[in-house]
Amino acid sequence: MIPPESITCHSSAPKDNLGCVSSKLRKNIHFDSGDINFYRKCMAEPDLSRVATDACERGFLVGVSLANGHRRKIFQGARALDRRFEVDSIYIRDFSQAYQADMYGSFDFVLVELSRSFLTRLEDEHNIPAIGGLTCGPDPKDPVLGHLARALAENLEVAGPLNRLFVEQVGLAIGTHLARQYGNFGSGGERARGALSAVNEARAKELLLDKTRANASIADIARECNLSRGYFIRAFSRSTGKTPHQWLLEQRTEQARQLVERTGMTLSEIATLCGFADQSHLSRMFLKVLGMTPGAWRRRTGFESGGSRDASPTTRT
Repeated sequence: MIPPESITCHSSAPKDNLGCVSSKLRKNIHFDSGDINFYRKCMAEPDLSRVATDACERGFLVGVSLANGHRRKIFQGARALDRRFEVDSIYIRDFSQAYQADMYGSFDFVLVELSRSFLTRLEDEHNIPAIGGLTCGPDPKDPVLGHLARALAENLEVAGPLNRLFVEQVGLAIGTHLARQYGNFGSGGERARGALSAVNEARAKELLLDKTRANASIADIARECNLSRGYFIRAFSRSTGKTPHQWLLEQRTEQARQLVERTGMTLSEIATLCGFADQSHLSRMFLKVLGMTPGAWRRRTGFESGGSRDASPTTRT
């Protein structure tokens, strides 16, 4: 229990579209992906504040706790429900119902807002009956959702088309998991998991590598192949053994490897040219795929092979 003298109340302070006091948030990140939105909201200091939102047609909000220690009292008519949050604790809000809660203590949440159109698209993509809503028990913990939320949290602050593609894919996985576990989603009606045709596989790879379409979403590429988004991801993975994001990262890393070996470009220039968020992002991928950093790779290839580097970069996209 937080000592009352260490708590400050901010009932009249300006609040964001989820009812939080914006000025008190240490992290307040919003990633808009159309019919599904992602938030990272952290408050590090003890605080008492009231969240209150009117009923609306925004769909559903799912919160995943990344830390221990948060508590809130949720008011439901004349009743008040006390919730304590630990790592992997979750909650689900239906925006069609008014919501009011008192929040105590610091917190760190990843929040996923799913519109009803997102659920409708899941129905179409998986050929299932209508999803009436999302509900969960009074004190649920979901390690699978917690794992996905932590992967999402690490990438919400990173800019660039590669990262946006990753967030979109993880978001789809989260949305599908939520529908399976907390909606009336059933696996029996899913379509057959076929691979992409040779034409569609070539087209999809071309579009993923096309830097002039760096902001194209998975839905855009799936549409070019006349496939739904969910079916496209499954079929692409069946054809290549990798998700679109994994495949593209490996292609960009291979392109960067050639530039490291053959040109005198700086690592920062290579990272930008190959579509990485920054030099640090490039280094992490090099270490993951090739087992060493770009600088170490350049020294190794430069001194061990004795080869010269080209003066101009490759133009492969």
